Amino acid sequence: MCCVEDDWHHRKRRVELPGRRPIAFVDSGGSGPPLLLLHGFSDTGRSFVALAPLLAGYRLIIPDLPGHGASAMADGMRVSDFAASIDRFLAFMGISRIAVIGHSMGAMTAIELAARRRDDVSALVLLSASLSPDFGSDSPLSRGICALRDPIDPAGQFLRDWYSCSRPVEPDFLSKMRMEAAAMPAAIWKGILQGFAETDLRHSAGQVTAPVLCIGGSADPLFGGSHREALAQAFPSVRSITLEGYGHNPHWEDPQRVSTLMLSFLAEAGMV
Repeated sequence: MCCVEDDWHHRKRRVELPGRRPIAFVDSGGSGPPLLLLHGFSDTGRSFVALAPLLAGYRLIIPDLPGHGASAMADGMRVSDFAASIDRFLAFMGISRIAVIGHSMGAMTAIELAARRRDDVSALVLLSASLSPDFGSDSPLSRGICALRDPIDPAGQFLRDWYSCSRPVEPDFLSKMRMEAAAMPAAIWKGILQGFAETDLRHSAGQVTAPVLCIGGSADPLFGGSHREALAQAFPSVRSITLEGYGHNPHWEDPQRVSTLMLSFLAEAGMV
């Protein structure tokens, strides 16, 4: 796995989990309440580079999920495997009481993690999430991933489409995201896609005791209205917000607005 060599990359630390599998992460430090931020499929912790300064009152823990960025692949590529790795990471770091923010696959991982750590997760923010992310083997997205071959071209049409947004996003940021995504082997792309087909988080969502905020874009091409409706009905305590005209990456498209919604929710949940 390679990473873009810049300030974000050089801020990363590494810890070695059992099995000699390193997890790379950024820890903002500070004495504020801890927030765990989990990125989406093919992304890295860089996904939150614009959001992080707006959450500066908190101690931000931002890992690269296994097989992404500078983190080694774990035993499996299902959402439950990612959650198990992050659970071990938190235990290694000695972090217990925490709020979790997740985007897309990271949001699914956050649901599973919150079900496992019901006494520790105090609030859950889900961006562009799904309980059942099976895209179907014949969908254009699935066909595009199955057609990937190493080395993946960061400037190719697939990654340009994959990282398209509904609102303007800084081009240099998107270029770096594509470069890091292209460094992920095609076999991992395909393995995670297969893991999605086996994922159903409805039971896990029902086990979550923390208050939940779901934020989705009305123009999300991956997880549309039916996914947002399922999320709104899945949790014991949930608030659902749809942002009109926003796509799958609202925290990139408007980090100021998204952070304001998050901060208000976290304050109400007592995470101040």
